Amino acid sequence: MTATYNDYYDGSKLFLFLSNRIGLPIDLVNFFISQIAALCVARFFRKPLKLASPEFRHSLCLVIGLLMGYFCFGKQAVHLSVLPMLSYMLLKTVPQRLTGNIILAASMIYLSCLHLHRQIYHTANYNLDITGPLMVITQRVTSLAYSFQDNLKRKEINANSTKQTEKEACRVDKIPSPLEYFAYTLAFQTLMCGPVVFYSDYISFIEGDNGKDNSKSFGNEPSPRLAVLYKVAGSVAAALLYLSLAEKYPLNVLEELKDPTSEVSRSWSALYLLWYAYLSTLVVRCKYYHAWLLSEAICNNSGMGFNGYDNNGSPKWDKMSNIDVFGFEFAQNFRTAVSSWNKNTNAWLRVAAYERGGAAWRTARVYALSALWHGFHPGYYLTFFAGGLFTVAAKKIRAFARPMFLESRPKKLLYDALTFVTTRVAMTYATVPFVLLHLSPSLAFYGKFYYSLHFIALGAMFLPSKSKLHGLTQNSDLSITSTFTKDITASENKGEANGKLKLP
Repeated sequence: MTATYNDYYDGSKLFLFLSNRIGLPIDLVNFFISQIAALCVARFFRKPLKLASPEFRHSLCLVIGLLMGYFCFGKQAVHLSVLPMLSYMLLKTVPQRLTGNIILAASMIYLSCLHLHRQIYHTANYNLDITGPLMVITQRVTSLAYSFQDNLKRKEINANSTKQTEKEACRVDKIPSPLEYFAYTLAFQTLMCGPVVFYSDYISFIEGDNGKDNSKSFGNEPSPRLAVLYKVAGSVAAALLYLSLAEKYPLNVLEELKDPTSEVSRSWSALYLLWYAYLSTLVVRCKYYHAWLLSEAICNNSGMGFNGYDNNGSPKWDKMSNIDVFGFEFAQNFRTAVSSWNKNTNAWLRVAAYERGGAAWRTARVYALSALWHGFHPGYYLTFFAGGLFTVAAKKIRAFARPMFLESRPKKLLYDALTFVTTRVAMTYATVPFVLLHLSPSLAFYGKFYYSLHFIALGAMFLPSKSKLHGLTQNSDLSITSTFTKDITASENKGEANGKLKLP
């Protein structure tokens, strides 16, 4: 590593010798060591510390989180405390009806300043940056603030109701104590890379009633051992896949597109470029799979994330799940793909953007907040603009084209194959700028395809609406009434039971 790299990085250099030996940057070595240590320490929260007082469990989560932050970020770790302190002061002082909006604005401004600092001062020399944990902390402080703000409205609506809804279960009735608040925002289990944990879930974990209602008929909370092993194995597999493919399909090759005289620009066909882009972005996704699966394993190993039992009586440890790998990689429509990626962030975006304001601009609000939350690199905004456009267009195309393929099983299988391929193409096309970051290579990549998918998506906006199609179908006696079609529809509706717009 260069002297500039080691001088700028503020984290611990205790394992620099290991970094030099294995050839990985010191920041990634520190990240891996901290996560492995967290995985081991988390085990104590299930057995020796299961019956410890909530105050002690809070304190331990906080202290370990602070130590981990200092180990990985050095003096930059002060930001991990400043943002929660600022948010807590606002939580205590501003009117409750404005709490969520004000804290969202303040935390996004603070996070944006650090995003700009990193972007201006070329800190892309290393991968582990303080903005990562701050993005997670921003989600925590704002979700708690909105839960507290919305509690006013819920009290009015449900004053005469005896049935507790899912949202009521997540409400925050009072401002947490300083220990509860800072332990929640800096808990070591999810500090480094998420997922965002909502306050009600964290308190249930600390106070020992995590999954209590779900386990009445099955005894005590089941062991997460198999879930932890499965997720650690998945994390290791993703890391090995990354290490095996990273040198074969480096992403920086795509940056040569901005040079018209480069081999990539002159000799690569559009089809091969798309194939290479798919493989290189798959390599990047493997890093996310590794980090998120390992973080989820840490949560489960500490007893956090139990989500009841399935129909067969098997325990589900997926409440902290941030990624559905197979759901994303084999999705048959754009919405399913994006809802399988960074799932807890999707839930946060629903709370902070989708449910705020009128219904007309919901998708735009979600994508705008997501882009701002990620930073200010132009590639983010190109990706989220394309994502929003493709989400709306895919809905239109599906409503228009899908009924034509439901008359027989071969047609339905053809439809499934076509939607799988088009989803992979659209996802690759949309996400390349996200990983390239910069404007010139991103526009050059789109230009290689003549912005064709953008124009197709814009054209899809002029397709008839679903209600008009329904009327035309009834008038021409083209409605599908076979038992096969009913089975297909019931099956797909079951697979999309949530029916909610979830966007990254």
